[in-house]
Amino acid sequence: MSFGPIMRFKANDLVIELAPLNRESLVEFINPGMQQHSITRYIGMDSAPVIENEQDWYDKTRTAKDVLVWGIWLIEGDKRTLLGNSALTDIERGHIRQATSGSMIFRQEYWGKGIASAAHKARTLYAFEQLGLHRIKSAVIQVNGGSRKALERSGYNLVYVERNTVFVDGQLRHQDNLECLNPVEPFWSQWFHGDRPTKAQYEARQRTLEALEWARQHVTLL
Repeated sequence: MSFGPIMRFKANDLVIELAPLNRESLVEFINPGMQQHSITRYIGMDSAPVIENEQDWYDKTRTAKDVLVWGIWLIEGDKRTLLGNSALTDIERGHIRQATSGSMIFRQEYWGKGIASAAHKARTLYAFEQLGLHRIKSAVIQVNGGSRKALERSGYNLVYVERNTVFVDGQLRHQDNLECLNPVEPFWSQWFHGDRPTKAQYEARQRTLEALEWARQHVTLL
């Protein structure tokens, strides 16, 4: 594993690709990326990484066996602009197959344009239809309401709140822990194993089915 294959789709009128990263692109993660407090505050970081940190991360990721990472790229003709990244980490391939998801868009001028929601849907389609996962987990610091909404549009549902996980902007912040369950059989029944899903889980299942249908129609796996 390590880096995920290319997936292309549109977010409104923007052509977006989820595609592997390269060493040259790491500079953009640093500037204008993760050296901005306005970005790191949302992922619980209180320090700014330098290029050596990202190179170390790249080397570890490139050989990891339980990780899939994509860069989020804006495509404008022959021009490619890195906007952020999306990932599935801690991929488990036991009887129940699951992973943890995460993403970041570090170019703030592209926030609120539907890119994160569309990328989540593409990643979810790959996770469920290509990796055969039962469940995807994710966590969002409560100050980052936009990220939670983007996840919920893809079918993520709140499981529990973890209190006081980080200290950001003068306050202790809680963390919302969410999950997205594979809505199709046999994965759905295998996950619950005879237990009765809640109303919220059924509602999340419907959102996930809608997200997957959108992805099947709009995402091209190259």
